[in-house]
Amino acid sequence: MNSYDVIVVGAGPSGNVCARQLAKAGLKILVVEEHAAAGDFINCTGIIGTEAFEALDLPTEPIIASLGPLTFVSPSGKHFRYDPGKPLAHVVSRKRFDGALAGQAAQEGAQFRFDARARNLEVTADGIRLSFGEDEPPLTAECVVIATGFGTNLHLKAGLKNPPRIIYGAQSEVPMNGLSDTEIYLGKAVAPNSFAWVVPVGPQLARVGLTVTQHAPYHFDRFMRSASIQPRLLTGRWTMKLSPLPLGMIPKSYADRVLVVGEAAGQVKTTTQGGIYYGMLCAGFAADTLLKAFEQRDFSAHALRAYEREWRRKISPELKIGEHLRLLFSRLSDDQIDAFVELGTKGDAADLVRRIAKFDWHKDIIISSLRLPVLQELVRMGRF
Repeated sequence: MNSYDVIVVGAGPSGNVCARQLAKAGLKILVVEEHAAAGDFINCTGIIGTEAFEALDLPTEPIIASLGPLTFVSPSGKHFRYDPGKPLAHVVSRKRFDGALAGQAAQEGAQFRFDARARNLEVTADGIRLSFGEDEPPLTAECVVIATGFGTNLHLKAGLKNPPRIIYGAQSEVPMNGLSDTEIYLGKAVAPNSFAWVVPVGPQLARVGLTVTQHAPYHFDRFMRSASIQPRLLTGRWTMKLSPLPLGMIPKSYADRVLVVGEAAGQVKTTTQGGIYYGMLCAGFAADTLLKAFEQRDFSAHALRAYEREWRRKISPELKIGEHLRLLFSRLSDDQIDAFVELGTKGDAADLVRRIAKFDWHKDIIISSLRLPVLQELVRMGRF
């Protein structure tokens, strides 16, 4: 008989939410985490939409700031300010947030093992075997949930594949003046085909970062020394954190006795690279699927396929539309980006944003924006 019903690899939000739900149902759950505690060594802005807190009953104690007005800055310095009139999202301390979710899972009966890096996964007809190194005995279970974040190779051991593309996120938390709105910077010289940000997390403290497909340290250092940022910094030194992020979904997120959730599955918004909410939603689908599998004692890929159907039904349209928008954006010149930001100041565009924009769901606003008469007019004028 296997030692555990399910081993969850990774004590991030996705892994902890899945573990909590499975343990609450009475299964014997072990969460293994390579770091000494949940939330260690995280490179994340920590922005989670308000909808997620309501839908998933998330802990609020880790909230350190709220996201309200947004100011978009074009390559030539044009500004578009959007004030939703209420918080769009909250910014959390990831260490406290991940730790709180791990605490909830532990209260339901999930066990945790830290400082344990899973190095190999074997899937047999009788269960899974997880290895940690030559001097440590392997662990066994009926099933495994891979919730490691991006960059693991465990799912490759089960015959699964990586997301199709990679983007890199670089960020630092720095003391800074002149903070009010969250600032989004666009342009080839700032973050080619992507964007940079300044997110206030205190009266004189901000998380400053960007995502790019290559040369992230170069672009990050250039942004930090730009006229928009450097004069406001209260320090001349900063520590950059750099991490790869998936851009697109993995082709298949299930196999015999194996499910992949969160960043490891590419369950990340293709517009902003935010993945906390989507990962936790999909973790719930994974738990539901596994509970049915235990009821039927069927852990085959055929039985676990229901997980993929559910999460793709929920978020795949969002990710695909986001990919199309990113492709379109990558083809814009700086002059066209200027025109796009200027478009946001037009009455009908601003009204559309206020009426239907949602922080975590971008498909409707993207499609509706492309149909705006003012955008069509810009196309006819040759500005797009």
